[in-house]
Amino acid sequence: MKIISLRKGFTSDHSSTSYEFLAVAEPLDRQAIEEVSSLSSRAQPTDRTVSFIYHGDFNDLPGGWNPLMEEHFDIMYSESYDWWTFAVAFPVKTEEQRAELAEYEFSGLEDLGVMIDFHKERAVVSFYCTLDYGTALPVLDNQGRDYRYYEEVDSFELEDYLNNDRLFKLLSEVRQQLITGDYRAFKVFWDVYGRPLYDEEAIQELKLPYDNSFDFASLPDNLKQLWNMLAVV
Repeated sequence: MKIISLRKGFTSDHSSTSYEFLAVAEPLDRQAIEEVSSLSSRAQPTDRTVSFIYHGDFNDLPGGWNPLMEEHFDIMYSESYDWWTFAVAFPVKTEEQRAELAEYEFSGLEDLGVMIDFHKERAVVSFYCTLDYGTALPVLDNQGRDYRYYEEVDSFELEDYLNNDRLFKLLSEVRQQLITGDYRAFKVFWDVYGRPLYDEEAIQELKLPYDNSFDFASLPDNLKQLWNMLAVV
């Protein structure tokens, strides 16, 4: 079977809620695809990805997005009325790693920041943010094409998804950095949403693994790009 059509892009009309999911580690099997498809009559999941969009305040993904990250997908990004959520999931097999990750959770300006949940042997790391659209546009516009859908796809490769979606690619790099113990992505969000709110006394009292210094020049390119995209409400 071949790809019949592919339209690429991300709806962000600021009066709806949109979700994009990607499976990085393993493709979904047929049972999982059918389970994801059952969530919406409009959903057209492949073995790697699915998209959802809901209009209005009272329409949203049944059961929320977390179960999809806990069971099936490794990357998610969502936009709802100008508020964004980035999420990555990966295996965590030791209590020491769980404890280390959990320390980085914080709620900063406008409740934006980092949340970390654990499900079985998986960590789901959520980044809550707003974006500077002028800076983020090269990542978000995905070559200026319309909201994407896939028809009759069973052979699209992971690299094709990453190469065609700059935000998937950025978050896949963040995910890999977290897996290897490079937690500087947390520091990026802390600099924007935590540092203005927490003084050194509060950091020590809450035992947060942060300080109020920041060395932008030392960041890898993907985290510099991420930092430049973030905005304060």
